[in-house]
Amino acid sequence: MNPHLDFTPVTLSYVAALRGVRPRQPGEKFAYAEVAGSDPDRLICLAASNPEGRFFGLMARPADKADGERLATARQVSNVTFLEGCLEDYLTRAGKGDSTIPPLHYLCVDERQAALPASERAALFALAEKLLLPGGLFGYRYRAYDQEDGSLRLLVQAFAPEMDAAQAQEFLQELKKLGPAYFGSHPKEAAKLEQAIASGVPDQFFADYEAGEIRSGSLNTLLGLHPRGFSYAGDADIGMNYVERAAPASAHQLIIDCSTSPLYEPIKDFALNRQKRCDIWCRQPAPTTANLSELFGGFVYGITLARADVPKQVKSENGAINLDTPLYTKLVDFMTLMPLSIGDFLAHPEGKAYSPADVVGAVQILVACGLARPMRGHYQSTTQANIAQPRLAGSFNQYLDKTTVTGAKIWLASPMAGGAVTVSARDALVMQALNRAGLANSVSALLPELERLAKDPASAARVMDAGAPSAEMATSMIKDSVSQSIVQWYAYGLLAAA
Repeated sequence: MNPHLDFTPVTLSYVAALRGVRPRQPGEKFAYAEVAGSDPDRLICLAASNPEGRFFGLMARPADKADGERLATARQVSNVTFLEGCLEDYLTRAGKGDSTIPPLHYLCVDERQAALPASERAALFALAEKLLLPGGLFGYRYRAYDQEDGSLRLLVQAFAPEMDAAQAQEFLQELKKLGPAYFGSHPKEAAKLEQAIASGVPDQFFADYEAGEIRSGSLNTLLGLHPRGFSYAGDADIGMNYVERAAPASAHQLIIDCSTSPLYEPIKDFALNRQKRCDIWCRQPAPTTANLSELFGGFVYGITLARADVPKQVKSENGAINLDTPLYTKLVDFMTLMPLSIGDFLAHPEGKAYSPADVVGAVQILVACGLARPMRGHYQSTTQANIAQPRLAGSFNQYLDKTTVTGAKIWLASPMAGGAVTVSARDALVMQALNRAGLANSVSALLPELERLAKDPASAARVMDAGAPSAEMATSMIKDSVSQSIVQWYAYGLLAAA
């Protein structure tokens, strides 16, 4: 999963909109806090990409706070503040009316690498309840189980002891329907399940899962947040919100039938074979609506891939999704050029033949497939006609001018996307040359960088064609990148005219 995409404000709002929660409108001021983030540069990038927001990094150590402040100063990003303290400290401050952290629209935490102790997790949930406004969104990444078979163990221990022989036999069949993804990667367990079904002795299978304590992050989170007035609003991995696409076909009806079960989320975890979760929870009462325009009309949607790289079909758990239809083709044509809203498409002559519901459905599929990306709104960029002296846009992105490009990808802040946009090292070098010397003199700025890279074969292979660096090679790189990508660079606010 791309950590720069999953907990952006726009992604959080979009996922909640799938559940009927009316999103914050583009341009409205908001407050966003991240707890104990290990990558302050990521939060600074979010702040640079959302100038109407105030961002807070709630760091655990003084050194982390100092690092964040140093990076924010270096990038000249002023709408981010770093604080220091443990979760209990922040909760105590909030309880005393400390206004250092204002009421929040978004609160996010990543607990996957180092699980919080029970007291800290309780403080986290209490802090979310204390700081988030009604309709505010809590993004929570965590390990759902400590072991690969955690969800299966939880289901067996929860259901099997209460079953008679006939119910136990039926339960085995249900596990088989739910678990193709799990059993497909665990052939020994699959064989044991088949043997227990064939022999009619369910205990042969249950015995392996009945012992041992289970830590279920899914269940603990549910039990911790529901009483505090939160409701589950979806998964930040947007494709996971479409069970019919993400789960095996054999599991669909069972998942629907279990929708009111207290163990609904662990049942889905087993069907999806996931040990990690990226939950979004909504503070109640939240403003809701069934109006598609209110839910999705405020977003714009873009595809950052080159048009030629967008596939004509996408595989899912239940077969391929055909994107080679007139509606998808038109949407992809527009979205790879620049982001657009659903209203933009419907108003265009190419979109007038389609109903709003059809367009919303197609856009949601493109987003669920990971091709299109919901974005924060229109960005007033200069046009392609003003490219003689392009400059890297925004102080955060200006760091690229002084950066030695070696990696495969570079992250830039995009006020259009509302988060980071990735560019290849090859494109980053071209952007750097354009920023330093303008289009007319970009070859002279790029060639020294290619000569530097040539001394490192691994880095050179990611960027350069075979052969020694030359003016011809630099010219070809610039021509290719500019012709394919410069419209997107301007559209996403990565470049601006000088």
